[in-house]
Amino acid sequence: MEKRGLKEFVTFVPGINPTRAQTQFGIQSINYYDRSSFEADSNYEDVVVKDAEKSLSQINPSLNEGDVVISNSLQLATMVGKSNVGKVLSLNFTKIEFDSEQLDKKYFLFLFNAYKVVRRQKERELQGSGPVLRIPLRSLEEIIIPVLPFEEQQKIGAIYVETLKLQSKLNKYADLIGQFTSSIIEETLEGK
Repeated sequence: MEKRGLKEFVTFVPGINPTRAQTQFGIQSINYYDRSSFEADSNYEDVVVKDAEKSLSQINPSLNEGDVVISNSLQLATMVGKSNVGKVLSLNFTKIEFDSEQLDKKYFLFLFNAYKVVRRQKERELQGSGPVLRIPLRSLEEIIIPVLPFEEQQKIGAIYVETLKLQSKLNKYADLIGQFTSSIIEETLEGK
């Protein structure tokens, strides 16, 4: 299996500095992509990726549906869903621009979030002090990934995202069952 550096396939575009954003773009009110946006997108419920669609991030700093975003503090990636289209990334996030058709977005998500070899590489590159450690962009570019034929990448990526969707639904059902059980027990106790 061939292994190559991420920088051969993607470009990392850092978010903008909120304190300079208003003067830089001449916009008074900016709707930023935040941690709750990232968590909502991590459920992969409303993401539809159109392969032919190219991002306009160089011209427009706002996010499009299907864009891949990394949370710098969590060191995890997700795909932007419909509910977060048009939001602008702050410095807490990095957008991934796919330079070629050689790396599938969902396969990238699997590699970046779940593949043990890449996770170990990310852990070695963490920098900072305190509770929030970050990976510098130059270190992200140096991450080595296995390169498979594109069709295999698509299969692996699709399985990974479907598994995440299923886990999200199961977590919701578990919460609902817990709430239902608690309400029945409370009603039983109050009735006695």
